[in-house]
Amino acid sequence: MMSILKNHTTVFKPHPQTLSKGEGSKCHVKTKELIYAVLILINVCFSTSKLSSQTAIQQSQAVFDYLKTNHTEKIDALFDTLGFGKLIKAMQTDAYKKELAVLGKPKKLIAIYDEDAGCKKRTALAIEFKKEKKLLTILFNQQHRIENLKILPYTETPFHILKGYKGFSEVTDLTTEVKTRDGLILGANIAFGDTSKQKSPLVILVQGSGPSDRDETIGPNKIFRDLAQGLAQQGVVSLRYDKRTYAYSNNLTVLNDSLTLYEETINDALDAINAARQFTFIDTTQIYIIGHSQGAMCAPMIAELCPKLKGIMMMAAPSKNLVDIIPEQIEYLANLDDSISNKEQMQINSIKWMVEKIKSPTLNNKTPKTMLMGASATYWKSVLNYNQVETAKKLTLPVFILNGERDYQVRMIEFDTWHEELNKHKNVTYQYYQKLNHLFLEGEGTPNPKEYDIPGHIPQYVIDDLVQFILKK
Repeated sequence: MMSILKNHTTVFKPHPQTLSKGEGSKCHVKTKELIYAVLILINVCFSTSKLSSQTAIQQSQAVFDYLKTNHTEKIDALFDTLGFGKLIKAMQTDAYKKELAVLGKPKKLIAIYDEDAGCKKRTALAIEFKKEKKLLTILFNQQHRIENLKILPYTETPFHILKGYKGFSEVTDLTTEVKTRDGLILGANIAFGDTSKQKSPLVILVQGSGPSDRDETIGPNKIFRDLAQGLAQQGVVSLRYDKRTYAYSNNLTVLNDSLTLYEETINDALDAINAARQFTFIDTTQIYIIGHSQGAMCAPMIAELCPKLKGIMMMAAPSKNLVDIIPEQIEYLANLDDSISNKEQMQINSIKWMVEKIKSPTLNNKTPKTMLMGASATYWKSVLNYNQVETAKKLTLPVFILNGERDYQVRMIEFDTWHEELNKHKNVTYQYYQKLNHLFLEGEGTPNPKEYDIPGHIPQYVIDDLVQFILKK
């Protein structure tokens, strides 16, 4: 008997007697750490076993106690400082302290929520300040260190709530793993609906840039979790896995200067295909790739290296090289308030200087990663040497390219380039969506990163378009 998928979330509510009064103030704080945005975009991180809910809640309670007693230096000491974490720590600690300077001391801890975040744990502390409530979200790695900490608007549902889509109502989500060719184990899930009547087509979900869990969690949203659910309810099996740059964030052996785009994304997708073949309910002649953002950019190469693939779907696929997109994104973020401060201009200039370094013919691994946006010269050379459009031109399998009109990270000009370059290729189809942003979530107004913190779900019509592409004969 199949089970209906449900989120596993623990809620801890402190006893009222353990909470004391404090003071705070309500004010909107706007911060635009542009370099931090880029570091998150291309961050390559790596690790192994999961924190328990009890430990994560205890750690979160300690963080609240340090906030209440104004011992933020003790919170800072909990941050991961290995590898790339050292760069992230300085920017995150600065950001949350700026918010606290406005909010003041916390008045009461309302509850602590926790959820699995792939091989890690995420908690959300509902905190009452003097004039308003806020959520403090924390991502803990396997070594009990903080990898991410943000103060967000308050909501009683801080984590993703599973949405039902049309079709078969019961879905099974099995925990499994992907063994990579270089000996790593990536935690994974395979989701399916009714497989009793016939073997089902399979989709491998490939994430975008930076560290990402198997659900491609961004704020309260789980893009791949939604896709897995919607596809399964219409008879399409999917496999999703923790990206190695998420699962091994503290492994300095894995995090080395030899990492390329192939190790980061392409090879693991190929190994995921092999891992999925073990399931007897899979139709091995009907295996597809759905790539999102950088995963979509890599999809043509994955297809070239795996000629038995049936098709690829490219959601928000950059047609331009990643190195050239980053400065555009940073300038867009800086201009959101129609002005660029001196600090922002310095950050923009710094990014452009790094891009020049990356593109230099003398680029080598003697150049510190801090001068190359956190990645090695070897990594950037692999990015520069890959042309996804030219690779796609050589493919004969069905290709489906999708984009949101409100996507400021992969803009519609990128989508138009795909159409112009591949317009004579009858194996390629296209679809764009007026209301959707980079996460394929609906929104209105000027696109900005804050909307990623608003809970949402992949619309039914996107699921339907993907299913139609997969099931059409």
